[in-house]
Amino acid sequence: MHGTDHLPKLIAACKQLAPLEIIVISKRTLELGSGVRVVLAEAVGNLFAWRREAAKHARGSVLLFLGEEQVDSLSGLQRFLFPILYGNAQVVLSQHDPRNRRMTKPRPIHSFSLLVNNLFGRSDLREASLLDTPHAMTREALSKIGVEQLAQPAQAHKRAVVSGLSIIAQAIGTGTEERMFLPQLHGSLLKELSLYEKLVIAEQLDLVSRLPFRGGLSDGGRRRDIAENASGKNSGMPVTQVGKWPLRQSTLYSGKTVSVIIPALNEAATIQQVIREVLRLEPVEIIVVVNGSVDQTARLARECGVTTVEFPYPLGVDTGRAIGASLSKGDILLFIDADTIMTAHDLYPFVLACECGVDVALNDVSVFLNQPCVDNVFVACRQALNVALNRKDLGIGSMVTVPFALRREAVAPLGWDILLCPPKAQAIYAQAGVKMELVHQVNSFTSNRLRPEKHFASSGMPPAVEQIAGDHVEALQFLANGR
Repeated sequence: MHGTDHLPKLIAACKQLAPLEIIVISKRTLELGSGVRVVLAEAVGNLFAWRREAAKHARGSVLLFLGEEQVDSLSGLQRFLFPILYGNAQVVLSQHDPRNRRMTKPRPIHSFSLLVNNLFGRSDLREASLLDTPHAMTREALSKIGVEQLAQPAQAHKRAVVSGLSIIAQAIGTGTEERMFLPQLHGSLLKELSLYEKLVIAEQLDLVSRLPFRGGLSDGGRRRDIAENASGKNSGMPVTQVGKWPLRQSTLYSGKTVSVIIPALNEAATIQQVIREVLRLEPVEIIVVVNGSVDQTARLARECGVTTVEFPYPLGVDTGRAIGASLSKGDILLFIDADTIMTAHDLYPFVLACECGVDVALNDVSVFLNQPCVDNVFVACRQALNVALNRKDLGIGSMVTVPFALRREAVAPLGWDILLCPPKAQAIYAQAGVKMELVHQVNSFTSNRLRPEKHFASSGMPPAVEQIAGDHVEALQFLANGR
C-alpha cells in the first residue's frame, strides 16, 4: 500500500512455503510473476481494510497476513505457522521474542494491546494483537471473527478473544529481520505520533469506547458524592475540620504560597514523619484528610498543628486528594501520601517547577523500572494514556503517582472533583492545553507500603491493579467520547 520494494523478497520467502496462493493487495496494477494474484483496491477506506479485501478473495484453509513493514525469513515464517498447521491453534499472533526484549524495545502503542488483553483476561498474550502483522487464522476462526471485521482489527481481536478461539502468541524472529523504510507511515520525532500510531490509537480508542463504563472494573470504593459536594461551597459536606495552620511567609517561591494535601487512612506509624519533612518546604498550609482511620492518625496530625479534615468512614482511593484540594488556599498544590516518607530534597523540585510555570509537575519513575515491569498492566495503562494524549514524551508519567504538583491558576477552573480519577484528570488537563512535564525522579515503587489485600490476588487482577486499570479505561473513554 505504501511501497513495493519489499515485495520481491517477501514473495520469494512466501513461495518457499508452497502456499495455495499468494494475494497482493495494491492500489495499482503490478507485474509480480506467476503464482501471485494482484487484487486492486483503489478505494480502501483505511490502513487495515486491505486485510478484509484479501480475506474476501482467499481460498486457503489457513490465512497468513503479512504486512509491508518487514521481510521475515523462511525459517521465521515456518516457525510462526507451526502451531496452526500442526497444532490446535486457530489464531496465531506475533510478539517480541522474550529472549531479545532487552534489545528490541516494544513500541509505545503496544501498551494499548497489553492493557486490552488484560481487560479480556488474556494477559498471557502480552502485547500480541490482530493489529500487528504477521498473524494467521484458520477458516473457522475467520468465520467467527467475520471478514468485514478485519478492517477494524481492534474489534476483530476482541471478537477472537471472546469467541473462545484457541489463540497463541508466537515469536517470529530474533529482531534481525529486514525492516522496510516507510517514512510516510512510521516517520516521527521522539515526541510525536507517527501516522501508523495515530491509526492504531484510533482503533483502540474505538474499542474502549464500546466497553462498559470503566470496562466494568472496580472503582476502588470511591465516595464520588462526597468529593462532588466538596467542590464549590462545600455545602452539606459531612466533615469535621480541626486545627489552624499559622500562615507562613516563605522566600522560596517568589511570593507564591504552597498547600500540601495528604490523604491518610490508618497511617499513625508515619504521619508525623511525613509532616515534619514537609515542614521544611515552608508551606502556607498542610491539609491532612483523615478518613476511616481507627488508629491515632488524626490525633498525631493535630499535634503537628496542621489542618486536619476528619471523616469517620473511608472515602476510597484519591477522594481525599479532591477534598483537600477544594479546601486549599495555596498558589501551588503538592500532593503526597501519608504512608511514604519522602525527603524535602525530593519534594522541592515539584513545587519549584510550578513556580517556574509548569502547570502539572509529574514524577518520572521510568528509570526505576526493571525489565519484568515493562510488561505489567499497571505500567502499560499509564503509557497507553500518554500515547493517546499525543504525549509520548511523558512515558509512564502519571498523576496516579505521588509526588505531583499543580498550579492553581491553570487547573482550578477545571474543578477539583476531577482529581477523583487521576488518569481522567490528566486527560482533562492535557486537552485543556495546560503545561504538563516530568520534573523529577522519585522512586515511589519501593517506598509504598505493601498491602496484601490490595496488591495480591489468587486469580485475575489484584484489587489495586484492577482499580488503576479501570481508572485508565475511564480516562480513555473520556477521550474517545469527548466527555
